[in-house]
Amino acid sequence: MNSAAKRRKSGRAAFSLLEVILALAILTMAVAVLGELARLGMENARVARDKTQAELLCESKLAEIAAGITVPEPVQGVPFEGVTDPSEPAWLYSIALETIDQQGLIAVRVTVAQDLPPQKRPVAFSLVRWIQDPNVELPDETMEETGTGTTTKTGASQ
Repeated sequence: MNSAAKRRKSGRAAFSLLEVILALAILTMAVAVLGELARLGMENARVARDKTQAELLCESKLAEIAAGITVPEPVQGVPFEGVTDPSEPAWLYSIALETIDQQGLIAVRVTVAQDLPPQKRPVAFSLVRWIQDPNVELPDETMEETGTGTTTKTGASQ
């Protein structure tokens, strides 16, 4: 047999050691990148879940204030009652009152935050709502009689 026939017959039947090491290095880097992407995805999903929880708690506390269940007075770092999951950090709320240009109204700012140290970057959410100032009394409804009937006057309209 001539040398060309020997080359065709022997052919390449296996990978060299260098090719195997290179393939393993590429596979290892791909797995590391995919693992980091999965970790970032899980972290972002946790932050989104916590922000949604903070928003719901904040809306709930503002609804309690608007309904008159909770008195709108300034407080700082009060824990929520009934929100107890031992595996999750506790939630704290703060209420701040601000005066505005509209007579008889105040701005109520409710801030909800996780009870975590600042280096762990706790999630916080804040909402502002204008409500009737509880310290301002509006005139009561009065009834006036006229010659043709009775009319009702109210102090404020909503």
